[in-house]
Amino acid sequence: MSIQRVVGGLRPSLEVTWLRDDGDPEDLTSATMTGTIEDRQGNSRAIVGTLTVLDGAAGTFEWAFDAADLAAPGTYQVQFVAAFNTAPSPAKSFDVELTVV
Repeated sequence: MSIQRVVGGLRPSLEVTWLRDDGDPEDLTSATMTGTIEDRQGNSRAIVGTLTVLDGAAGTFEWAFDAADLAAPGTYQVQFVAAFNTAPSPAKSFDVELTVV
């Protein structure tokens, strides 16, 4: 998956469907979503915008951007992480490419 956004452009937010390798949606029911943005030099920072699960069973969530998320042009690797409330909490992640122009 590749995403392209304009520097500072907060809208539209991004709706993401998390699919497993077999094409089935990852069940995000009761997951807490976080993420990181890493530039090509390996500098990493947390996503500041809000990540909200929209339909857990369908694997969909929304990234409502914060200006800090899209502050500088470049190509970034974004990693989304889903953590669950079960003990111990299994965390799952996947990467996408983000280009800010």
